[in-house]
Amino acid sequence: MFMSNVDIWGYVKLGNVVSVAAAVLILVVLFGVALMGLQAIFAQWALAIMWVLWLMGIVAYVFYASARLRVRALMVYAAPAALAITLIGLVLLTIHSFLGADLIVLGYFLEPIAGVSLYLTLLGIEGRLIKAATHVFFWGAVVFTVGLPIILVKDPYISIMGDLIKLIGLVILIMFK
Repeated sequence: MFMSNVDIWGYVKLGNVVSVAAAVLILVVLFGVALMGLQAIFAQWALAIMWVLWLMGIVAYVFYASARLRVRALMVYAAPAALAITLIGLVLLTIHSFLGADLIVLGYFLEPIAGVSLYLTLLGIEGRLIKAATHVFFWGAVVFTVGLPIILVKDPYISIMGDLIKLIGLVILIMFK
């Protein structure tokens, strides 16, 4: 079935909207860790948010995978692997096993890998603002991901900064395309 550029961008934009909402929820958990320490990840409110984030990950994946992205295989294979690993991590975290946190971090390391297909697609769109926002979004996601293991030694600030940067890029992409 042929998809127009409008249809392709529509799927990407829907995925970006879900990703903005997810970035905000991620910030809530990260600020909880900053204020309460790492034990916050075992709090009922944090676990509930993380389960919602996991479900949002499925929705975002469906939207992004529905678009004809460049190097689509990265999205099609890395994102489901990330979702599977984080599902196992969430189950373990829910039963208060810290191994769950390690697995969630591992799963999130696949996010920028899957995101390369989105990154390359968005860079192909005309306009300096779109290209700049694409760089901000992608590299913010990388900084967020690199900061995740540091959270496990009780410093969430790198991930907070990365998530904020990613959020800014996403908002610009949604507003101007």
